[in-house]
Amino acid sequence: MVVARRLQQTMALVDAPRGQLIRTEENGVRPFDIGRDLRPVAELIADAFTNELDPRGKAALREMRIMSRLSGLIKLLNRGTGELDDVFGGFVWVDRGRVVGNVTVQRADKHGSRWQIANVAVAPQHRGRGIARMLMRQALEHVDLSGGEWAVLQVYEHNAVALKLYESLDFEQIGATVTLRLDRLPRVERPEPVPGFSSFSAQQWLPVYELAASQLNGHAQWWRPVRRADFDMPLDQQAMEWFWQIVGRRRVYRRCIQTSRRFEAALVLFAQRWSGAHEIDLWVRPEQYGRYEAMLTQWALAALWEHPRAPVTVNLSREHTAGLEALEAFGFRPQRTLITMRRRIDA
Repeated sequence: MVVARRLQQTMALVDAPRGQLIRTEENGVRPFDIGRDLRPVAELIADAFTNELDPRGKAALREMRIMSRLSGLIKLLNRGTGELDDVFGGFVWVDRGRVVGNVTVQRADKHGSRWQIANVAVAPQHRGRGIARMLMRQALEHVDLSGGEWAVLQVYEHNAVALKLYESLDFEQIGATVTLRLDRLPRVERPEPVPGFSSFSAQQWLPVYELAASQLNGHAQWWRPVRRADFDMPLDQQAMEWFWQIVGRRRVYRRCIQTSRRFEAALVLFAQRWSGAHEIDLWVRPEQYGRYEAMLTQWALAALWEHPRAPVTVNLSREHTAGLEALEAFGFRPQRTLITMRRRIDA
C-alpha cells in the first residue's frame, strides 16, 4: 500500500510539468526494481558518465555489473530483510519499456535525517525532455515521505546543465574538492627540511586523523566527517603494504611536520613501480596554510625520481587555496572539481 500510494503521488507530480508524456507501466517513472533494473541502470550510468568516472567509480560500475548477473537471487534474498533497500533505492524513467533515466536515493545516516541523491542519469537521446528534473522531484518527494530533513548530492563543476538544474531546485553549494594532475615530472632537488620534518609510521594514525579533521569546515564535518577507520589501518592492510613494497610493486612514503604536541602538516605518497599514477595525500592545519605546502610537494616530487615517470594526482579542498597554488607552481593542473550541494527538505 505504501508503494502504491507513493507511486500515485509520483504520477500526480510528474504529470504537472509534462502532461504530454503518457504514464503507463511501460512509460514514465517507477521505483527501482533490483531484479530487472540493475543491469540496464549499470549500462545507463556507463553511457551517461563515460568521461566522468574516476577509478573508484569504474570499480563500483564493475561491481554493479557483476551483481546484475545475480539480480534475481539478490532480489529474493532482499525480500526478507530489506537490507539493500537503502543501497539500491531510487527511481527509473521508462520509455516504451526501456530504462532511459535513473536516480538513486540512499539514507546517508542511521537516523535518516540526511539522504544522498546520486546517479542522476538520462540516456543521451532522451535528454532535453525534463526527465532529470522529474526524477529529482520524485527523489525529493521520497526523502520527504521518509522523514528526511536534508538531501545532499555531488556534481562536477563542468557539468553546467546538471549544476543549473540543482540550483533551480534550491540546492546550495557547501564545499568542493579539486583533482589536480601532473603529467610530466619536473626535475627538482630535495628541499632543505624545516624544523620538525620527519617520517612517521602507519601506527601513528591518530595525529594524522586529528590533522585531517582540523581541515574540515563546518559543512564538511556535517556532511562527511573524517572517520577514524580511514586512518587506523588494520594489521592485514599493513602487512599487504609491506608485501607490495618487498615485491617492488608500490612504496608508501609518510612524512610530517611535527611539534611537541601534534602534526602541523603531513604527506602520504603512494609511489607506483609497475603501473598506474602516483598519488599524494596532503594535509595542513588551516592556521598554517601557505607555510608547508611547497616544501612537502617538492620533497614528494624529488622522491618520485626513483620511480617510473608516471603521472601524479592529488585531491585538495577548494578552500585550501595555498595548497592549490603551491601544486600549480610545480606544474600540477586542475582536472575536475567535484561540488557538494545540499537542500533542506522543508524549504
